[in-house]
Amino acid sequence: MALIRPALTRAVDLVARALGAGGRLVYVGAGTSGRLGVLDAAECPPTFGVSPSRVVGVIAGGPRALRRAVEGAEDRAADARRALGRLGVSHRDVVCAICASGVTAFVLAALREARRRGAGRVLVTCAPTPELGMLADVMIAPRVGPEVLTGSTRMKAGLATKMVLHTLTTGAMVRLGKTYGNLMIDVVPTNRKLRARARRIVTALTGLKPAAAGRLLARAGGRPPVAVLMARRSLDAHGARRLLAAHGGSLRAALESREL
Repeated sequence: MALIRPALTRAVDLVARALGAGGRLVYVGAGTSGRLGVLDAAECPPTFGVSPSRVVGVIAGGPRALRRAVEGAEDRAADARRALGRLGVSHRDVVCAICASGVTAFVLAALREARRRGAGRVLVTCAPTPELGMLADVMIAPRVGPEVLTGSTRMKAGLATKMVLHTLTTGAMVRLGKTYGNLMIDVVPTNRKLRARARRIVTALTGLKPAAAGRLLARAGGRPPVAVLMARRSLDAHGARRLLAAHGGSLRAALESREL
């Protein structure tokens, strides 16, 4: 990861700026690469409390390609252009193209279409070339060496790609204040495990007993940042939500503010 850190840092900056200004991160890939993009997009809403419309995954062959290979879909460049058109990709967005092999027509067409539309462009590939680098604002190229099975990118390239994508979104969300220290402060508590995690976060940041933290969370509508502000700034739920919104959703900024 050390070798790609400068490029990854630039990509995080690019994505954070776009998301912070109301734009989107749009992953585009085919096969394993596409599935990894869709997976990372799907994990962002519950982990960071962002709308599903803000981080989007596009896979060649459409949703059915998530469960079963759609042969030939990766060669359909026109499908990529249409997909970005349906999303209305613009200068406000960042398109992250995932192309382990460096030759997938669907993905390269998406990059060219993103450039035509003025969108920011990130390319994740394990087969970098100068020509590929010219298609993107930032090219992230992990050096994985030969695959165990020649011609397959499911193993080493797939693992490296997954690490890059998770780092990209996690880094961007940290920049946007969607975390507090190493805590998932904007976690959406939609199941028993996540409700327990939200309660532990509130307990850690307020000093309340778990039962009291749970009651506070209920009054906060299940939102840990709101609950923490209620406890530490002596606010009701409405006041805490207003203060949080005034600081772009950043708990740290809201806690450090003198505004009431």
